[in-house]
Amino acid sequence: MHQLRTEALTVMTSSMRRMEAAIAPPQRVPYKDSFVFRYATKGIHEALIQKLARHISGLNAAAVLLDTGYAQEVGVIFRTLDEIQEDILFLASAVTSGTSTAKHKRYLLAFYADTVLSRPEGSLQIPKPDLLPRKKIRAHTVRTLGQGVNISQALDAEESLSTVYSGYVHAQSANIMEMYGGDPPHFHVQGMVGTSRIDDCENAFENYIYRGLMAATMVAKAFGDKPLVDALYEFLAKYESETATTEPPKSDVNP
Repeated sequence: MHQLRTEALTVMTSSMRRMEAAIAPPQRVPYKDSFVFRYATKGIHEALIQKLARHISGLNAAAVLLDTGYAQEVGVIFRTLDEIQEDILFLASAVTSGTSTAKHKRYLLAFYADTVLSRPEGSLQIPKPDLLPRKKIRAHTVRTLGQGVNISQALDAEESLSTVYSGYVHAQSANIMEMYGGDPPHFHVQGMVGTSRIDDCENAFENYIYRGLMAATMVAKAFGDKPLVDALYEFLAKYESETATTEPPKSDVNP
């Protein structure tokens, strides 16, 4: 599985590089005595490249943490990846389905709100962006991309998954107690290699890799890169075959 995981991450990365080269690169913007990089065009495609980059980085980070046994921290990353994929599908569908709405405009305004450059000199206050509620992002995506899906059940499932992994983000007691065990019982604060927790995370990670490939495919569709879309579908089929998956892992939408 490690070899297939590495291959999948390589495919996602090369796909992102190809699409990254298709748009104007970020520009240097003066900031204090130095500069920061920012996209001059603050559009959907630029947002998709950034989200995909963060998604791939998160998968790489989860792989490192899994190899060293940090199951709790992997749960935090899984929670992050859930939202990033939701964002990718939400934004990409605006292009692929021609469903750009006021919600997408609001999302992009909040996404590009720049707390670094807009913060007044010497001020301790940071303006909060007008974030689009997560429920609206999920509902739009399921309605747009769901095929024969019970919308209410799909939204309930996504909310349940979010709640479970939020326990790792906010260090809830029930999640923390998963670190406790052994002989004699103790808190495993240096990783949990060799325990069933890592096996559980590995199984879940297989799903997140698959969903990462789906996200990359959706971005490629939004970029109108049919050869890349076809190549990603081909690799998705290989991934399913080599992981003995007869049906796509749990997902409420198809790319």
